[in-house]
Amino acid sequence: MGLCSCDGLDIPNENGLSTGLFWKTQDDLNAGMNAVYGMFYRQGTWTRNIHVQLNGMADDGVSYAGWTEVAEWTKFKYTDYSFWEVPKKIWAEHYTAINRANQVLDHIDDPEIKFDSEENRQLIKGQTLWLRSFYYFYLTILWDTEPLLLTTSSAGDKPSNSSEDQIFTKLEENLTEAAELLPLKWGPDDLGRPTKGSAYALLAKVYAQHHKWKEAAECLEWIIDGEGRNLYSLVANWHDNFDPRTEDNSESLYEIHFSLCNYVGFDQTDNYLDPNAQLATQLECLQSPKGEGWNNIECNRWVMEYFKREKTVDGKNDPRLYYTCWYAESDADFPEYGVQLIYNKTWDQYKYSAADNKRVFIKKYSTDVVPLYYFTDNNYRSLRLADMLLLYADALNELNNGPTAKAIECVDRVRTRVNLPKLAESRYYTDPRILTDHDAFLEHLKIERGLELAFECIRWMDLKRWGFTDKNLADLRERDADYNAFEQNKHERLPIPQIEVDNNPNLEQNLNY
Repeated sequence: MGLCSCDGLDIPNENGLSTGLFWKTQDDLNAGMNAVYGMFYRQGTWTRNIHVQLNGMADDGVSYAGWTEVAEWTKFKYTDYSFWEVPKKIWAEHYTAINRANQVLDHIDDPEIKFDSEENRQLIKGQTLWLRSFYYFYLTILWDTEPLLLTTSSAGDKPSNSSEDQIFTKLEENLTEAAELLPLKWGPDDLGRPTKGSAYALLAKVYAQHHKWKEAAECLEWIIDGEGRNLYSLVANWHDNFDPRTEDNSESLYEIHFSLCNYVGFDQTDNYLDPNAQLATQLECLQSPKGEGWNNIECNRWVMEYFKREKTVDGKNDPRLYYTCWYAESDADFPEYGVQLIYNKTWDQYKYSAADNKRVFIKKYSTDVVPLYYFTDNNYRSLRLADMLLLYADALNELNNGPTAKAIECVDRVRTRVNLPKLAESRYYTDPRILTDHDAFLEHLKIERGLELAFECIRWMDLKRWGFTDKNLADLRERDADYNAFEQNKHERLPIPQIEVDNNPNLEQNLNY
C-alpha cells in the first residue's frame, strides 16, 4: 500500500452524472428545462399544498382540516415554523425548481454547446427565465425576504435574505427578457409552454405587487389593446375556464397542464423515486365537501352572500355562484339548473348536521368524476384574461387617482360576460362615487375581483397589494374570523422554515417571528 500515491489524481466518473459531464448538448439543456416544468407536479407546488395555503390565508377560503397543523397554518397560527407538510415542502420544492432553472441558465450561453438554431437556444432560455420567475413570484408572495439565488447552488452555500424590492426588480428584468424571447403562440403539440402573453401577464402581476403602476399598465395594455387583443378574449361561458373539456381556451394566458397518463401509487409525487410519477393534481380532493376526500379548504360564507346581492339583467342569480360554490340553498337559488350533484350525491344525501348545513364548499374546478379520485387532470389556469382586465382597472385607478373610462370598461367586460348590468346601470351598487372616486372604485374593485377570481390563489396577493391597514383589517375581520389572529408587521409574510435559519448563519428569520 505504501508503494504509490494518488495525490492530485482527478479521474471523472463516467458512470455517474455530474455538472461537469452533463451540460454538453442542446438535448441536455432541453432535459434540464423539462425538469423545471416537472416541479409543477409536487406536493409543495401545484399538485397540492400551495392551494390550501394561499386560499386559506385569504379571506375567501377557510380551513377546518382534520390535520390540525394544516388548518392552523391558514389561520396565522404558526406553532412549528418547520412543519414539513406545508412551509417546508413549499419552500424546498420551489427552491429545487429554481436550482434546476439556474443550472440551465448557467449553461445556455456556453459557446461550445451547439444548437439546431439560435431560435431554439432563445426558446429554451425564454421558457426557463419565465419558469424561474414564476416559482420566485409565489415564494415572494408567501415569504417576502427569501434568498435570491441566480446561479447553481452547492451544499456549502449560505445565502442571506433578499428584500422584496430586490427580488421583484430581478423578476421584472428576467420577465422583460423572456417576453422578447418567447413566441406569440405555440403549436398544438406545445401547449403548456409560456408565451409572450404569459410573460407580460406575469410581469404585470409583479409590477402591480411592486406598486409600479405605469409599468403594469403598459404590460396589460399589450394584452388587452395591443398584440394580445388578437390572441385573447373572454369565453362566452364563464365555467369553461374551469372545465377539463375546455382547456387552453381564448381566455387562458397560462395553464399548468395536468394528466392522468401515469399512475404509480398514493404519494409517488412526493419522493422523487419514480420518473413516471403522477402528472396530476390533488386539488379536487383538497377542496371536496365534508364526507368526500380531505375537505382541507372550503369557502367563507360571505362569498356566497356577496354573489347573491346583485342579480343579472334578467333577475337571476349570478351564474358564477353556481359554478363557484356548493351550499344547502343551491337548488333553490338555481332552479334552472335542476338538482345539483356533487360526486353523484345531492346535498341532502350527505346528511349534514344543522351546523354543517351552514357551510359553503368550493365547486370551482370540480369535475364529474365518480367516485372522487385521489388525482384529477383538470388544468390549473394560472393566468387568465379576466384577472388581467380587473388588474388593468386597478392600475389605471392608481395612475389617474380615480377610475378612467377604460378602467370602467374593463370591469364592465367582466360583468356583462355573466349577464350582470354595466357598473353604471347596477341596481345594487348605486353609489355614483364608484364611477369617479379613487377610494370608492377601489373598494368596489375588491368585490369584483373577490367574486370573479375566488379560490384561484389570487386573493392573498391582492390583499397584500392593497395593504393591511387598520381599516382593511377591520373589514377583513368582519368577513373572516381568522383575521382576529392577524398581527400587522408580522403576518403579511410566513415565518421562514426554522431549520433553514438554524442551518445558515447568514439567513435571518422574518420580522417579528
